[in-house]
Amino acid sequence: MESTTNPEQEVTHEFRFFRVYKDGRVEKFIKTHKIPPSHDPTTDVLSKDAVVSTDPSISVRLFIPNKVLSSDQKLPLLFYIHGGGFSFESAFAPSYHNFMNTVVSRANLVGVSVEYGLFPERPIPACYDDSWAALQWVAAHVDGRGPEEWLNMYADFQRVFVAGDSAGGNISHTLATRVGKIGLPAGIKVVGVTMFHPYFGGTEDDHMWLFMCPTNTGLNDPRMKPDPADLAQLGCERLLIFVAELDHLRPVGIDYHEELKKSGWGGKVELVENAGEDHCFHLRSPHKHMEDLEVVLKFPTFFEVYKNGHVQRLSGTDTVPPSDDPKTGVRSKDVVICPETGLSARLFLPKTTTATQKFPLLVYYHGGAFCIQSAASPDFQTYHTALAAEANVVIVSIDYRLAPENPLPICYNDSWEAFQWVSSHLNGGLGGKGDAWLNDHADFSRVYLAGCSAGANIAHYVTLKAGVEGLQGMKIKGLALVHPYFYGDTEHEKDFVGYLYPSSPSLGDDLRLNPRIDPNLSKLGCERVLVCIAEKDVLRNGGLTYYEILKKNGWSGELKLFETQGEGHVFHVNKETCENERALELLKVVASFLE
Repeated sequence: MESTTNPEQEVTHEFRFFRVYKDGRVEKFIKTHKIPPSHDPTTDVLSKDAVVSTDPSISVRLFIPNKVLSSDQKLPLLFYIHGGGFSFESAFAPSYHNFMNTVVSRANLVGVSVEYGLFPERPIPACYDDSWAALQWVAAHVDGRGPEEWLNMYADFQRVFVAGDSAGGNISHTLATRVGKIGLPAGIKVVGVTMFHPYFGGTEDDHMWLFMCPTNTGLNDPRMKPDPADLAQLGCERLLIFVAELDHLRPVGIDYHEELKKSGWGGKVELVENAGEDHCFHLRSPHKHMEDLEVVLKFPTFFEVYKNGHVQRLSGTDTVPPSDDPKTGVRSKDVVICPETGLSARLFLPKTTTATQKFPLLVYYHGGAFCIQSAASPDFQTYHTALAAEANVVIVSIDYRLAPENPLPICYNDSWEAFQWVSSHLNGGLGGKGDAWLNDHADFSRVYLAGCSAGANIAHYVTLKAGVEGLQGMKIKGLALVHPYFYGDTEHEKDFVGYLYPSSPSLGDDLRLNPRIDPNLSKLGCERVLVCIAEKDVLRNGGLTYYEILKKNGWSGELKLFETQGEGHVFHVNKETCENERALELLKVVASFLE
């Protein structure tokens, strides 16, 4: 008996967002509505559309705060990629149009939302290639001679951000990979990537993606399941991933975060989870959820705190991976000290001539007001490489946890724990299971501590604690404090340090912050101290007072003061001044101290 089924009605495939009939027709379950650009009276944001390419058809919707038109201000640029399962939605859809209006208004930036090709009219990889073409089109405005005047006039191309949700989050990853591998024109800097509830392989939707991409390479296609080598080359400094508790894509977002952390990528990654919410909830009521991103507290140059508790650092977030320096022969690597807390360190080893050559050991604590910077920052990577080469020392740079997410005194506790870990290598105390560089090359009869700014404060704390409590036979030869921070009881400090250290009943009487009043100061656990100050440093007087008090309080060691004329705070690690004559002089002074 012949079948009476109409071939036009016979379904061959059915997925979350569409079904496919035997005759090749595709029926989408969700319709896409579009609205024109406009001036939004609620947010006072202007929008307009621009054509990127006619063949293939690619366009963008641009957004700009109305108030910027009467100024010459340059604003950060957000390049946004909409979601929709690679098959529906649009940059011109009401939800995305309204979302971009809200973001552009609240964040005061230029927005570019890309309209890329969708399945089935343009199968994957059109979405990736179109978005990349649109980003290149945006980048072509960097010299101020592009076709779109808003970008020429108002976009700061040193502050470019890429973001996307769901499928757009997935596309954002591929763009970041291409930026890292291929690059963008000189003058373009992709600072960060944000993924809202991104799609990656590992869900029931994988076969839908494979169907939409006829040229796929299977379940391990790197666009669906990111390759670790690609993750390690992402072309941005920071990456923020949002997941939602009730979202079916939550697990793959978390997996991406974990894989990125393990990849060796040198940037900063953060995961934020919204409890009680589901997939792309922020698009349904952007004004409501953007209220959570309202800045409620701001400490200029350091960080902002949003209504939802998120901390956004304003500087000191750049990181670089460890590397071998061909010029000096100094090698570096990262080690984990405590997996539970994430306490780690970056080690630097000078050029060696034998497998067991011994060098003095320097334990270093980076600066950054207890809340920014890291052992992996470019500034400290450069400085430690130069210092290791100049002084011929092994350096262990401690990456303690930062406030305000980890309030003081956590940084002190981390730093003491890290120093104990270092000292446990004395005489093979870890039975050969510790770090090979420390076991083979560290001379534990020549141990030094050092730090700059807040790190100098921490270095003092660890040295004093070692003097009071002891370290199982290990002695500290010297302590070098460069532009040290000690509490000065100013109004700004009361607010700022008080926020970082909420458990301290009295900041001025806290011996960690103000060791100048510590009755145990004479027990400082080292033989020599070098205090370095700078003429134009706002912390100069605090360092000088520390020197004078230590000289008078009965401590029996050798004390030296060195002042740099004409320079300001931590100029020696600032990228603009780290190679000037005075910075090199200070480097040699510290290196000479580490004899």
